[in-house]
Amino acid sequence: MMRVRSNGNVKSCPSRIPWILLLSALSITTLGCGGLSTKYGDSSGRNGTQSLNGFGALRESFKNAGFQHRDVSRLSKRVITNDALVWTPASFSGFSPRVTRWIDRWLAQGDRTLIFVIPDSGSETDYWIDASKLAPPEQRLEYRRRIAKSINRRIQSRLNRSATQSNGWFTTTPLSAGHPLTELDGEWSETIALESGETNSYTIEHQIEPYSKPKSAKKSANTTTTATTTTATTTQGTTTQGTTTQGTTVFVGDNLVTDTPVTLRPLLQDQSGTTVVAQVQSNRWNGSQIIVVAGGSLLTNYAFTKPLAVQLADQLVLTSLPPSSSSPSAGFISVDPLILPVSESKPGVPKASGWELLTTWPMSLVTVHAALLGLVICLMLLPSLGRARHVRYSVKGSFGDHLDAVAALMNRAGGEQFARHRISEYMRRIHGETQGPWVLPEPAHETIHSPALHPATAKSAPPPGLPDPAAGSHTPSSSQTTRSLDPTDSDTTANS
Repeated sequence: MMRVRSNGNVKSCPSRIPWILLLSALSITTLGCGGLSTKYGDSSGRNGTQSLNGFGALRESFKNAGFQHRDVSRLSKRVITNDALVWTPASFSGFSPRVTRWIDRWLAQGDRTLIFVIPDSGSETDYWIDASKLAPPEQRLEYRRRIAKSINRRIQSRLNRSATQSNGWFTTTPLSAGHPLTELDGEWSETIALESGETNSYTIEHQIEPYSKPKSAKKSANTTTTATTTTATTTQGTTTQGTTTQGTTVFVGDNLVTDTPVTLRPLLQDQSGTTVVAQVQSNRWNGSQIIVVAGGSLLTNYAFTKPLAVQLADQLVLTSLPPSSSSPSAGFISVDPLILPVSESKPGVPKASGWELLTTWPMSLVTVHAALLGLVICLMLLPSLGRARHVRYSVKGSFGDHLDAVAALMNRAGGEQFARHRISEYMRRIHGETQGPWVLPEPAHETIHSPALHPATAKSAPPPGLPDPAAGSHTPSSSQTTRSLDPTDSDTTANS
C-alpha cells in the first residue's frame, strides 16, 4: 500500500504490482533479451527504473507524496534549499570533511532530513532464488547456475569489505555473515511488520552503532593547517581532548570528525538487536535529523515487490515531510560521499577578479563606451550590396601565361602544322635529333626538269617562265642563266 500526500494529508491507495507478475516479466526480460540490469545506486534513468538494484521505486514514493525531486551531483547553494536528501551511494568508505561541514550547515537550518542508505550486495541473489520457483522445468538448471554465480559474487563483495572511517555521526561495521530478518522490534515495528512469506527474505550486512572517540586523540602528522586544542563531547557524554580545525571538524587519530554533539537512536531492530534503521539528531540542528538504513537491499526496485520495502519507504517519506512546507523538495544523490564535489563560497564580500573587473566601477564606464563604439564600427563595415564575391587573382609576369596566350592564338588560327614544323626544326638544330615523336621527316628535294617541246607545237606555246621567241627577245644560254641567278657574282652584277 503506497502512501501519497494529497492536500496536505496522507492517505493510502493500492498501487503495488503483484510480485508474481513482476517476477514473470523480469524472467522473460532476462532469458529472452540476453541480460538483466543489476547496476546499484541510481534512482533515475534506465538503470534507476529497470535495474534490480535501482532506487527508482523509492524515488517514485517521494514523488507520489508531493515532493519535487531532482538529481544532485554537487553540494551547492542550489541544493541547500531542499527539504530532504536521499543518499544511495554505490560505495561507501567515509565522508569527506567538506561534505561533513556542508551537511552540518544544511541541517542547522532546521526541519531537514538526510536519508542515508548504506550500500550492500543488492537484491540479485534474492531475485534468482524467487524466480527459480516460478521457472519451467527445462530452465531450472539455468536458474540454479545463475543463483550459484550471484551467491559467489555476494560472498566476494562481503569478503572485500573494510571498516569505514566515521565522521562523528555514526559508525558502520560490516558483519562477517548476513543476519536474516525473522522478527522486527523498535519504534517503527508498529507500522512495519514481516509477513509470513517474507521471513528470511531480507539480510542485514552492516551494524550501525554510535560513534565514540578513542581515549587518546592526537593530531595527524600529515596535516599542515593551524589548529587549536578544544574539548569535544561524544555521543555518550564523555569528554576527550582533540584538535579542531576550521571550527567544524576535529582530528581523531588520522581521521577528521565533526565537533557537533549527536545522539543515535535505533528506530527498527531485528531479533538479535542489530539496528536496521537508526536516527541521528543534534541540538544544533534545530529539529533536523539523519535517518540511516542498514542496507540498500531493503529499498531496491526488486525489494518493492514485497510489503516490507513498501512499508519502510512509506515511513521514510512520512519522516521526511517538513511541518511547514506545502511543496517539499527532495534531492537524490548516488555519488560516494568521499568524492562528492562541494561548492563552498568564501566568507566576506565577494570581489571581482579577471574579466569581472571590466564590469565594476570605474572600468565599467570605459567598457560600456567601448562596446558602443565597437557596435558602431560593425554597422559601418556591414556590407550593403550583398555578399562579397571571392575573386581569383592571377600572378602577372609569368612566362607561362605568354605561352598559353600564343598557343591559344595558334589554335584559333589553325597553325598546328606550323607549330609542329618549328618544334621539329628546334629539335634538329639545337639537340641534333633525327627521329622522335617531335621530329618530322624532312621533305624530299624535287628536281625541276624542262619539258620536251614537240616540233609542231614549239612555236605555239613556249614553256612557262621563258620569254616568247616571237616577240623578238633573245633567249640566254644555260650558262648565262646560271650566272644571272647567282647574286654573289660580281661580274654579272657589274655587267647588268
